[in-house]
Amino acid sequence: MVKRSPRPTQRRGAALVEAAIIIPLFLMILLGIFEYSRFILVRNLADHAAREGVRQAIVHTYDKTTADIQTLVRSKLAGQDGQLSDGNPSIQVLKANPTNDVRTAVWTTDWNNARFGDWVMVQIKGTYRPVVPSILLMNNTIQVEAQAMMRCEAN
Repeated sequence: MVKRSPRPTQRRGAALVEAAIIIPLFLMILLGIFEYSRFILVRNLADHAAREGVRQAIVHTYDKTTADIQTLVRSKLAGQDGQLSDGNPSIQVLKANPTNDVRTAVWTTDWNNARFGDWVMVQIKGTYRPVVPSILLMNNTIQVEAQAMMRCEAN
């Protein structure tokens, strides 16, 4: 004769308890991925915008103004400049005074009279604010600085 085991005990609510533990962890990881991706997007856009701005500045030293370069840089930020310093990042166009070493050069804003071979730089500074910093234990603000330097072609 085959002996039957008693009915297994039912575990009502076990799936609910497991879900209550796993779902918040999963959402924190997912939000962290989204937030980090947004930060990398803004950082890459700032790098690209600075590079495009300095390229425009070195080609058009005599026929463009600082405001023209700043407008170009803002357009290259593709609307993400709102992520930096509440929509008002600092955009500067600078020229290095002639020295042997660019690292110790004094930077001035008179880039419009740059000669052939002078260094010109576009610098973007801003403050990135994460959307959900308290949940992910992040800082409330992250400083973002992008800069690009090129030698002037003096047209």
